Amino acid sequence: MKNFMFLGLTALLFIACKENGPVRYASTSPEIDAVKAHIQAYNDGNWTAWTAVYVDTAKVYHNSLAAATSAEVMQGLKTNLESVSSYNLGGDDPFYEMVIDNDGEKWVNSWMAFKGTLAANGEEITIPVHITYEFVGDKIVKEHAYYNLAEFITMLQKIEASNKMSADEKAIQSTIDNVIKAWNTKDKALLEASTVKNMIRNSNGIKAVNNQTEYGNFMDQYFEAFPDFHVTLDKAIVDGNTAFIYWMVMGTNTGKFMGNPPTDKKIETHGLSVWKFDREGKAIQEDAFSDNLEVYQQLGYSMPAPK
Repeated sequence: MKNFMFLGLTALLFIACKENGPVRYASTSPEIDAVKAHIQAYNDGNWTAWTAVYVDTAKVYHNSLAAATSAEVMQGLKTNLESVSSYNLGGDDPFYEMVIDNDGEKWVNSWMAFKGTLAANGEEITIPVHITYEFVGDKIVKEHAYYNLAEFITMLQKIEASNKMSADEKAIQSTIDNVIKAWNTKDKALLEASTVKNMIRNSNGIKAVNNQTEYGNFMDQYFEAFPDFHVTLDKAIVDGNTAFIYWMVMGTNTGKFMGNPPTDKKIETHGLSVWKFDREGKAIQEDAFSDNLEVYQQLGYSMPAPK
């Protein structure tokens, strides 16, 4: 009986010690509140409040293994924000947690999204962001942040390239953008507004279109066969009245295509189109080059054996 009493007392003491021990994980804490206030200061552009949460010797790592000071990181963030007209760090569903590791270090982890609007063209961008902060007391002593700026940098490079274009080149670029938009929105009227009436399209060296009406019929063929047909502009090089357009198309074959029943298979292929433009920037000719065999194979078509 005494042994049972001893074991019961030991269990109670063990539970009590666990209950009184340090909390290793929390979704609410003063440190999490400090991080939320820190992020709000960033969104408000209140850099004095943003800086105040760091100790003077804080080591801050943003997409780097080399430490920077909070002042250096602040300057970099300010430089990036010069390109946006509005922004918000947090997103619709940010997540925060506080953990205490085996060394007794206290960390706040956060996952969120940066959303911004480019000042030059009104385009919007969303970037996933992960930041983890080490706290000592109520101050940040170390910070690691990870976010991919590749898309943001690419968008800025396109804006810079556009700013260097002549008026004629900008008109051509606008036509290119409208043609891509016409394909992706099934807007044949926009396509007609961007081309001359006797618009010509050659496919792999063979004339396929002689005017706007035929080009519209050509578009309908793909809209019917691939209702989700989408064109992505990979790269466009404008040289005088000529543009070299590298593109990618994708879609799901849920309609009849070239007389064949739907296969429900997806296609994805890349190609190059050489476009010619008149003095008003309207397209007069497209010479398109792509691998049709690749598309047929993706659809599961079998090619007849040569006779």
